[in-house]
Amino acid sequence: MGAFLVPTGRIIKEYLDERGISQKDLAHRIDVSEKHISNLLNGKTRLTEDMALKLERVMPDVSAGYWLNYEAKYQEYLAREKEQEWLEGLDLKEIAERFHFKEVFKGAKMTLVEQAVEMLKMLGVSSFDQYRFALPNAAIEFMQDGGEPEAVVVWLKLCEDEVEGQNADLDSVPYSKRNLERTLDKLKAIASNPNLDNSLKSCRKLLNSVGVYLVEVPAVRNCKVRGALTTYKGHPAIYISRRFKFHDYVWFAIIHELAHLLLHYNPKETYVAVDDLASSDEKDDEANDFARAFFVNPDDYKGFIGSADIHDAGSVRRFAKGQGTTAGMVASFLQHDGLIEYSELSMLRK
Repeated sequence: MGAFLVPTGRIIKEYLDERGISQKDLAHRIDVSEKHISNLLNGKTRLTEDMALKLERVMPDVSAGYWLNYEAKYQEYLAREKEQEWLEGLDLKEIAERFHFKEVFKGAKMTLVEQAVEMLKMLGVSSFDQYRFALPNAAIEFMQDGGEPEAVVVWLKLCEDEVEGQNADLDSVPYSKRNLERTLDKLKAIASNPNLDNSLKSCRKLLNSVGVYLVEVPAVRNCKVRGALTTYKGHPAIYISRRFKFHDYVWFAIIHELAHLLLHYNPKETYVAVDDLASSDEKDDEANDFARAFFVNPDDYKGFIGSADIHDAGSVRRFAKGQGTTAGMVASFLQHDGLIEYSELSMLRK
């Protein structure tokens, strides 16, 4: 809570006593009632700007600004005391569970009250009831299938906190849709790198070159989100969670969000991709179609499943190579489409 502060009036009284000025003398000098002076010196009345100026005339060596600055600090102290009382009156254990304090503040030596204050700051709201308004567009409908809404909001804010740390010197590079479109071939080549960590480093560097942020933050518990597209300081920002840690899963999430960026982008909206690739949202359907076509030509895919042995790993590898993508991506499509069991060809998914 910081240092203990006394009412401004008590400090004023000490200065008056040093100068031998009584309450009655002060009342006469500045033409106010003795009762008002008594209330001020006993901390029952706030110091006003007008009174501070009058005190400056009586004690010229102490400026009005000095008194007003102290009064402001004292009022802030009182407000923080009141806030602490309010927080202590909440069910902080229940709030800590809903907002995942243990994951967010892991290893931090903080009380529950201190964690609650920091969480409110991170969310950018004054109370936990307002957490839905922590997002730019104050919309949360898209989270209905994304797990607990609190978990999704917390994850998005954790990603926001990581933007500048994970993306260097991007402010000077404006976002260019045309330049992004020109990088898609390079991006597909990067996505075919089976080393996920290396491919993501290259992906971030390439996206940064066209004014797009890329952030990786592990999803918090009960946040079933693969990725998100939002805006940070005027730049499009793609967040990914690496849920399930499959190479194809992570990369599909990235291209899904890039599809939203190329097809639907509105700087005031946030687009979130949940675990289930099926969607009743038209924009999400378009993003899924774009991502699938990015990795595998739709007509070629139809030909492949109609003429090849889709259960054979070698056939899948050869088809994937011809498409310039990974065998794991093709296997994931076959699994998702119900053409093979989810247990089949899993060895192809890195």
